[in-house]
Amino acid sequence: MIVANHPTIHVSETQDKITCAHVTAETARLLADLLQANVRFAHWKGNTHLQASLSGKTDIDILVHPADRLLYEMIVRKRSYKKLNTQPWNAYPALEDWLGFDYDTGALLHLHTHYDLVNGITYGRYLQLPWLDQFFAHLQPDKQTGWPIPTPELETIVLLVRLQANNLYKKPGIPGGKQNELITLLSQVQTNVFRGLCRELQMNVPESFDSDIDRILKDRNVQAMLHLSSFFYHQVSDCVKSKWRLATVKTFYYKHFLKKARYISQFTGPLQLKKTITGGGKIIAFVGSDGSGKSTICNELVKWLTFKIDTHYFYFGKRPNIKSYDHSLFSRTGFLFNNTFVSRYFRKLAAGCYYLLLISKKISMLRLAKGLSKKSSLVICDRFPQQNVKGFFDGPKLQSGNGGWLSNIEKKQFNRFCRAGADIVFRLNISPEVAASRKTDHDHKMIEKKCIHLSRLTFGNATVIDVDAAMPLEQVLLNIKRNIWENI
Repeated sequence: MIVANHPTIHVSETQDKITCAHVTAETARLLADLLQANVRFAHWKGNTHLQASLSGKTDIDILVHPADRLLYEMIVRKRSYKKLNTQPWNAYPALEDWLGFDYDTGALLHLHTHYDLVNGITYGRYLQLPWLDQFFAHLQPDKQTGWPIPTPELETIVLLVRLQANNLYKKPGIPGGKQNELITLLSQVQTNVFRGLCRELQMNVPESFDSDIDRILKDRNVQAMLHLSSFFYHQVSDCVKSKWRLATVKTFYYKHFLKKARYISQFTGPLQLKKTITGGGKIIAFVGSDGSGKSTICNELVKWLTFKIDTHYFYFGKRPNIKSYDHSLFSRTGFLFNNTFVSRYFRKLAAGCYYLLLISKKISMLRLAKGLSKKSSLVICDRFPQQNVKGFFDGPKLQSGNGGWLSNIEKKQFNRFCRAGADIVFRLNISPEVAASRKTDHDHKMIEKKCIHLSRLTFGNATVIDVDAAMPLEQVLLNIKRNIWENI
């Protein structure tokens, strides 16, 4: 069946091509659904690394005809893509962000969806090209993947204009990756077709066009690249627009704010720097015996999620701390919980009072985590306090014997913490033998007790998910990623 609006693109042929290409199965299914529904769309820029995009390594830049927007959104929602909120410094008109998930590989797929030929330049400024209808008239199927892409001539014109637009607020130059992209495209361009397309777009071609291309392809001449880029850009320079009246002020603010934001956040608290999930965030905790891989899994998940989603790491063990974008946050009480001589001496003096300070610290951290989740961020918690098992497993420490005023305060504090709780808790199940083989320097009896008691742990209204942590790490992570995707 030939699909309208995409010349010579066949659904069955496309699926065969995708099977052979190094791309995810999910992008193959998405492509088939869009073609079947006759949605007018294309991967409109960066097609020299299209397979990297379709495997989840970079953004998938999709241009969708505005008349097909509702149909497109219906399809991505049906495929369980999640809409993202974009931070204000990266928001532009006619642009939406959707996040998908490939169940075979665990890759996150970012659909950078454009409903017009809009390209961001710098904070608050963007380029809006007037060639939407002509664009959809000059598409072809990618030979490797079957995805509709612009012809080399069209993509070259768009890239040349984008290159000059991106140089408006910095020293003129072309990054190495963009040079490679331009050279690849120019090697595919037919000059007579290029000139005909320029006439259709009502653009002039420089007299030195042929010699410029020759110098670029033979000598990688950057000056020739800049000359072509400047020549084509200045014919559409009125297409550069500002989202805000105070764009210049906001550009200065965001440029300098973001440059220092990660450093400042060490002292001010976690900042939301990435996109957030429409509909709210989650607090996701991991509990298990020593050797179950809690910290390794948490660190891998933070790397995976921060590809696009605002995510923060909270450690709720003996030395509670917070990491945000690879920076450990400063805490005024942090010195009480580290392993220095002063801290050890203080714990000895404080005796039972220390455990009250510890749970109070964790309560303040949970309050911060709740605030982040309400702002639609994700929080990954390494360990999590519980009340079912006393004396260990991040549970109450003062509940043995006849109790007393300290134990009563601790009990109230744990009640307070556990009532708030997490949204999702993963119990990492592992046998004592396997756990002990991974942690040979740990107390084997304590490991055995933790493995036995893990099933007893409950976490209020949280969704509790059991995971076989004895499997290879890659498989454990994939299973956890699938469960996270289904529950966020």
